[in-house]
Amino acid sequence: MSVEAEVTVTVVDDVRIVRVAGDYDAEGAETLAHALALPAETGTSGTVVDLAKVTFADSSFLHTLLAAQYRHQTSGIPLVLAEVTPLLQRLLDLTDVARAFTVAQTVPTATETVHARKSSTRRQ
Repeated sequence: MSVEAEVTVTVVDDVRIVRVAGDYDAEGAETLAHALALPAETGTSGTVVDLAKVTFADSSFLHTLLAAQYRHQTSGIPLVLAEVTPLLQRLLDLTDVARAFTVAQTVPTATETVHARKSSTRRQ
């Protein structure tokens, strides 16, 4: 029995927090893709993706995260993954894409990372 994919988006301290829960296949990944629109379009400094409650993810989920990371990176906007579960860490490691992402242990730490990266970008 699968757990329905669920995405909620909030803004905390000018950072979008995208909380992801449930099982993710192609259908769920499409919902996630909409939630990971560029922060420039929403007026925030960056995006944190909270993965603590993801129970299943396939290649379409991974593709969605990689596409979002690419869009954020090319726009100079930080995207940080937070609370990556052992299941997702294994997927990232097996597919050799873990290095493409900035990962934080907790959502507050990820939010701090977004602020730090945004500050260093402004100084350059």
